[in-house]
Amino acid sequence: MPELPEVETVVRTLRPQLMGRTIRAIWASGLPLRMRRRVDSAALRDHCLGATVRAVYRRAKYILIDLERRGRSSGTLVVHLGMTGRLRVDRARAARDKHTHVAWTLLGGDELRFVDARRFGLVLAAGHERSLSEIRQLGPDAYDALVARELDLSLTKSAAPIKSFLLDQRRIAGLGNIYACEALFRAGIHPRMPACRARGRAALLAAAIRETLEIGISNAGTSFRDFVDVNGEAGTNLDALLVYGREGEPCASCGRPIRRIVQAGRSTFFCARCQKR
Repeated sequence: MPELPEVETVVRTLRPQLMGRTIRAIWASGLPLRMRRRVDSAALRDHCLGATVRAVYRRAKYILIDLERRGRSSGTLVVHLGMTGRLRVDRARAARDKHTHVAWTLLGGDELRFVDARRFGLVLAAGHERSLSEIRQLGPDAYDALVARELDLSLTKSAAPIKSFLLDQRRIAGLGNIYACEALFRAGIHPRMPACRARGRAALLAAAIRETLEIGISNAGTSFRDFVDVNGEAGTNLDALLVYGREGEPCASCGRPIRRIVQAGRSTFFCARCQKR
């Protein structure tokens, strides 16, 4: 599933292709997406039709597109890529991929298309992003809003394993399995350590999270199978990963083999020597 660096990469490649463009038509497949929810075509028409794109940005793992009509806000379009979702800009006359579920036709002859083979993504439109529970319940953004002092306070309130803590989007928004493993390695914290016992390392952990995400963004994300940016380019961060997916390989710091355990049904990769419990 695309995490914060992948979503940031999509936003950065999508922004120059959408800014100032006007939506003149909307099409939806009618098939349900995440949690069997159908796209609300009426809401899309109300907020998007005839509107011009004024901003493209990110909240955690969500892509947000602010729209306006005649200089006034007409709402916000919210997209989550799920596991296999893609946003792409194609010529309107080009055939749509069979897994296309929403298409916004733009003045000038292009279409913004949401393509999702497994249909775990999400497309919403509302008057304001904060009116959507999906956005309202998010914690501080892991990349640009994480403050060590606030993280320290949040850690003291949780006895959950630190890896599970980092994946809770209500506590820290944007981290997923890959970058949580990488950040914990950089901070030297064992993934099973109770969050409350890591409170003294909040500043170190916050810095490790920031560094991990910065590297991921600079490499345009991590591509294992499905992730590509709006232009169809894969990310190159796979080669920069220190522990994730490297079970049995020597640790870059101490040479000891990287271990893999399963936490809450997800693989966790770490070095038992560098990340002592």
